[in-house]
Order: sequence, then C-alpha cells, then structure tokens
Amino acid sequence: MEGYATRYSPADQRTKGSAVLAFGRAVVETFGLLVTFGGIGVVVNVIVVYIAIQVRGERQQNEEYRAERQRRFGS
Repeated sequence: MEGYATRYSPADQRTKGSAVLAFGRAVVETFGLLVTFGGIGVVVNVIVVYIAIQVRGERQQNEEYRAERQRRFGS
C-alpha cells in the first residue's frame, strides 16, 4: 500500500484532471468555431448563388424586352 500512495499523489491527479479538462475545453471551442465560421460560409454562399440567379433572370428579362421593343418599333 505504501508504494501506491507515494506513486499517485493528489497533486498528480489534479494535474491530469486539469489537462483533460483543458483538452476537452479546447476541443469544444474549436468545434464551436468551426461550426460558426462554417455556417457563416454556407450562408454567404447561399446569398451569392441567390444574387447570381437573380442577375441572370433579370438579364434574360431585359433581353426579351429589348427584342420585343425592337420587333415593335424597329429601332
């Protein structure tokens, strides 16, 4: 019993526990940052794609309008 008590002191247990706690906290914070900035990236990409679709649709409408106007007025 004496060897066991001297081999594992309470100070060693606290150091191991705090290291595990610090590692766990680092993992949680890293995961949170990845989710946050990954989510922001997805939202920005969705907005950019939406804008590109709107621009393409408006351009197509403008071309149709010009073609109709040219057909009617010949200008």
